[in-house]
Amino acid sequence: MNKEQFDELIANIQSSALDFIPLADQGSERLRPSLAWVGHYLDVSGDDPSAILLKAAYGSAVESVSMTAFGMVRPAMLALRSHYELSLQYLYFKDHPKELKSLLDFRSQGPLPSVVKRYLKEFAPNFESRLGKLSKVARRELSDPYGVLSGVAHGNALNSISVASMPHELVEEKQFVEQSLAIFKAVGESLADYYLSEFDANWLSVPELVKQDVMERLGGKNPASELML
Repeated sequence: MNKEQFDELIANIQSSALDFIPLADQGSERLRPSLAWVGHYLDVSGDDPSAILLKAAYGSAVESVSMTAFGMVRPAMLALRSHYELSLQYLYFKDHPKELKSLLDFRSQGPLPSVVKRYLKEFAPNFESRLGKLSKVARRELSDPYGVLSGVAHGNALNSISVASMPHELVEEKQFVEQSLAIFKAVGESLADYYLSEFDANWLSVPELVKQDVMERLGGKNPASELML
């Protein structure tokens, strides 16, 4: 590969911007529920070392949306997978300072989402009950997007593997980029549901955007009563 080929890549990104930037905006909008929780905990975390996970979760969301604006779906999905994993890991590490220190010292790895979910079911009061009620009124097409994201990461989702022979071919067709929006929606909503199901304060302390979304999903039911907050 040479400079001319990379110039072609840049030109392809620029010529596709009118198509892809609106799609990136839609992806960002679909992540607002999970980012509302990330922002909430960043505001209250102070000097808590676990805040590094929140910053990384936010950064990976920025990366994912930016790659979508470039029409690069595979790297966008890999970054979205990081956003999912890091967001869930925060719910574990904020309660485990020794394990977090081990992670920051490169002596251990963060738990997979399945491990975090099992931990929350066992130790977070009302987690399973709340999550069950929220799942019944979910608006996402995918109940849990992690399987799809992992398929992209590990190459099991064969249609997501790059077959580009030149750099400019990394920019995908518009219809393929559009298909990724359902995954953004599933990640944003499912993470927000996990955070709300784990939440140990009252309903008034829930991020405003999340409150509005949950009230709409529950219809006329009282969220504080339904979710025991």
